[in-house]
Amino acid sequence: MTSKIEKTVELAQTEGVETAFRFCLSYLGFRLFGRRLLSIEDICYQKWRRRNTPTEADFERMRAEVKRFDYSPLISVVMPVFDVDAAFLRRAVESVERQIYPNWELCIADDGSTRSETKAELERLSQVSDRIRIRFLEGNTGISCASNAAIELAGGEFIALLDHDDELSPDALFENVKLLNSHRDTDMIYSDEDKLDERGRHVEVFLKPDWSPELLLSNMYTCHLGVYRKSVIDVIGGFREGFEGAQDYDLVLRLTERTGRIRHIPRILYHWRHSPGSTASSYSGRGAGHSGMKAPAECSLKALREAMQRRGIDGRVEPGLFEGSYRVRPMVKDNPLVTIIIPTRDNLSLLEKCIRSVDENDYRNFEVIVVNNRSEKPETIEFLGRLASQKNTQVIAYDKPYDFSAINNLAANRARGSHLLLLNSDTEAVRPDWLTAMLEVAQIPGVAVVGSKLLYPDDTVQHAGIVLWHCGVAGHLHSRLHRDNHGYFGMADAMRNCSAVTAACMLIKKSIFDELGGLDPELPIAYQEVAFCLRAWECGYRTVYTPFSLLYHIESAVTGPRVDKPDSRVFQRKWENRCPSDPFYNPNFPRGSLNFRLR
Repeated sequence: MTSKIEKTVELAQTEGVETAFRFCLSYLGFRLFGRRLLSIEDICYQKWRRRNTPTEADFERMRAEVKRFDYSPLISVVMPVFDVDAAFLRRAVESVERQIYPNWELCIADDGSTRSETKAELERLSQVSDRIRIRFLEGNTGISCASNAAIELAGGEFIALLDHDDELSPDALFENVKLLNSHRDTDMIYSDEDKLDERGRHVEVFLKPDWSPELLLSNMYTCHLGVYRKSVIDVIGGFREGFEGAQDYDLVLRLTERTGRIRHIPRILYHWRHSPGSTASSYSGRGAGHSGMKAPAECSLKALREAMQRRGIDGRVEPGLFEGSYRVRPMVKDNPLVTIIIPTRDNLSLLEKCIRSVDENDYRNFEVIVVNNRSEKPETIEFLGRLASQKNTQVIAYDKPYDFSAINNLAANRARGSHLLLLNSDTEAVRPDWLTAMLEVAQIPGVAVVGSKLLYPDDTVQHAGIVLWHCGVAGHLHSRLHRDNHGYFGMADAMRNCSAVTAACMLIKKSIFDELGGLDPELPIAYQEVAFCLRAWECGYRTVYTPFSLLYHIESAVTGPRVDKPDSRVFQRKWENRCPSDPFYNPNFPRGSLNFRLR
C-alpha cells in the first residue's frame, strides 16, 4: 500500500492532482457508470493523444504534400475476413476509404463466413467501389490461405496487412509512402500501434524501437501496421499453412532473412480492436475458426525453430519469461575459452563474492585475469596471492590512477580466450547459468557484444540496457523497476538490441575487441563501453541485452560513481553528431525518462 501512496504523490507532483486522483480510483477498483476507469498509463496516453494526434489542418497539409510526391506506388491493403461483426468490418473498410494517400486498393478474401450479417456486408461492399476487390472462398481454409487469396487479388507494389476488425489511422498510407519517397529501396515498414477498447477509446499504446533483429527472436514486436514489398512476399511464398495464429510472425521471420531494408515509422498508424476472438484481447484468439489451427504459442515456437534451421543456427527454442515471448538458445559451439577480466581495489568481501560466482558458474572453460589497481589492505593482498596460484588465473598489477579503459586493454592483451568478459568486482550471480546465457547469444551471427540484466541488492533493476541522450548522455533502462516486473511490453525481460550495455558485465568477441582497438583511451572513467558498442555498430555489429543472464550489481561500491564531466564532454564531442538519437528507444518518449512512459 505504501508504494501506491508514493506513486500517488509522485503523480500529483509530475502529472497533476487530477491524474493522481484517477490513479487512486483505478487502483481501488471503483467503476464509473459501470465501467472500469482507465489505467494511469492510458490516462497519460489520452493526454498525449490530444496534443499529438494530427488535426484536420494537418491532414490538409498532407493532402497537399501527396501531390508533390515523386513516387506514388499503388498500396494493396490485404484483409482476410471470417465471421466478423458487420459494424467492425464496416469501420475497418471506412478507415481505408478515409486515407489521405489516394493510390490504394482493398483486397478482401472471405474465408467461408457463416454469419449472415458478415456476408451481407461483404456483398454490399462489393458494389461500393471498383477499388474494393472481394474473393469468396469455399469453406473455412484458415487465415493463412485466406490471406494468400487476398494477396492474389493485389496489383500493388506494396501490400499492407489489415485485420478485419481493426482500423488504420487516416495518415497511415501517407506516412508509409512519404518514407518510401525518401528511401525508395525499403522492403518492409512497420509503425507504432494502439488498441481500441469496448468504448472506442485508444489504450495500450505500443511505441516501438527501430529494427531490432534480436527482439524479433523474442516476440513478434513489429506487428501492425506492416507494409511489405509484394515482390519479396511473392519470393518467400506468402503465408504458410500450419502457422495460423502466428502467420504474421512466420512471414516476417522469413522476409527479414531475405532483406535488411527495414524501416520503422514512430507514429501510431494502426488501431487493434479489443473484441472477442482478437489477439488484441486474447493472445490465443486471432485466426480462430479454422478447425485444424494449433495454439499461436505453439506455432510461434515452430516458426522460430524453423528460422534457426534456415539461418544455420543449431540450438533450441523455449517459452520466454512472459506470455507471448520466446527464448532462442543457440548451441555454444567448440567450447570457446572465455577470459574473465575483473578490475579490483580492496573491498575484499565484494571480490570474494564475485570470484565465487565465477567459480560456481555452469560454463567451465574460462580463465580469470584480476587486475589489481593499487590495493593496499593486507587481507586483499593475501587473497590476491592465493588467486594467483590457482590454475587458469592471473593477477596483474595496474599501478596508476584508476583508468577503466587502460585496465581492461592491459588485461585483454594478456587474454588467451576467444571471448572477453568484462566483469565488475562488485557483481554476484543470481543463477549459475549467467555466463552460458551470454555465450548463447554471442553465437548469433552479427552479434558482437552481450550485456546482462543487473539488479540492485533490493531486487530492483539497475541495468537492462543503455539509452543515449534521453536522460543525460547515457542512462540505464528500467532503473528501479522490480525484477519480477516484465517492463513496458516485456522489454525488461526480452532479449533485444540496445545501443549499448554496461561493462559491469559485458561479453565481447575478442576478434572484434582487437579489430576496434579496445576501449577508448580518451575515456578513462566513464562511457567507454558505450563508445565501444557504438563503434561496433558503425562497423555493422550488434549489441544485445539478455535478461537470462542475471546478476546483482552493488554499483559503484569499488570505484565510486562513474560520472565524469571531462569524459562526458569527450563522449558528446565524438558521438552527438555521429549518433544523434537512440534507435532503440522510441522518440515519442520524452527526454528525462527512461522507463518507457509518456508524460
